[in-house]
Amino acid sequence: MPNLHARCLPLLLTTLGVLPFATSAFGAGTGALLIYTLPGGAELSIDGERKGYSPESSGETFLIRLPVGLYQVRAIKDGFDAVDRSVFIGADTEHTIKLALAPEIAMAAIPGGCFLMGSPDDEAERDYDEGPRHEVCLEDFEIGRYEVTFADWDACVADGGCRERPDDEGWGRGRHPVINVSWQDVGDYIRWLNRTGDKGYRLPTEAEWEYAARAGTTTPFSTGECINTEQANFDGTFEYGKCPEPTNIDLHKTVPVGSYPPNPWGLYDVHGNVNEFVQDCWNEGYEGAPADGSARETGNCARRVVRGGSWHGYPGYLRSAYRCRTGPAFGHRTLGFRLARTPDGDVRAGASR
Repeated sequence: MPNLHARCLPLLLTTLGVLPFATSAFGAGTGALLIYTLPGGAELSIDGERKGYSPESSGETFLIRLPVGLYQVRAIKDGFDAVDRSVFIGADTEHTIKLALAPEIAMAAIPGGCFLMGSPDDEAERDYDEGPRHEVCLEDFEIGRYEVTFADWDACVADGGCRERPDDEGWGRGRHPVINVSWQDVGDYIRWLNRTGDKGYRLPTEAEWEYAARAGTTTPFSTGECINTEQANFDGTFEYGKCPEPTNIDLHKTVPVGSYPPNPWGLYDVHGNVNEFVQDCWNEGYEGAPADGSARETGNCARRVVRGGSWHGYPGYLRSAYRCRTGPAFGHRTLGFRLARTPDGDVRAGASR
């Protein structure tokens, strides 16, 4: 038996930006409202009356024609916060609205430039793999202001894009950085994000990460020669270099992203909270490394680079130049990530797409 309810609804699916507007079908003095949601498949209501579901495909919209007036539109989907929007519909007009149920990813625009990657020979607690220090020149790119959170990740799980709901260790979800996910899991999340919303998200390259974390500084930390537990979440029971005595504060867990001051370019938690995956394969140093900021996809690709130190890390592990590695299938309570994006759409990363 045909679905009479669906047939009677004044809607159709249309490709974004393509709408044959014919007011005669619904009478003069009406306007067209096109709705798409991120993710799709959300229940839509207008002024409290259920109207149907948004398309699952990110390339299609829900269309309804309405008399002139002001309307309250609501989108609901299990696992997400409801989104409401007021919209005025004019006669013989088309109005498209985007309703983002998943949390928006806050990105920072990073200006291109050149910097010295790696650490100088006299930097306290320097490791051999942080050299040779070399110049890298990068184009403009974008990077997440925050580490990806449980709220971000749980939206992917609720929409079927990510397989597992990772353990938060009892520390809290929401704006806490997602942990216990692997580099491979991150690839699933990024593919889901690019399928359901804006395009071009990826992991940062190692060079992009260090350039953004340094934010124009040449000191061990973007905070200067030293860092303290009022500036980052780390194990504050250890000394570093010639810095003041440690505070002996150790929270033993993550904290919500943005709990500490940002670096000079507006990025939060580049030092501490969680180690962050980047795209690159592991190499024991920078001999033969790209000079254009692209990802290094040669070397030991059974290990991937992580940066930034964590809540469990010593001060020396939080240095802008510090490098570590892990297997791509390994997840841990100290491991997380942040996103990057290239404005012109070029791809500088591979497997995370």
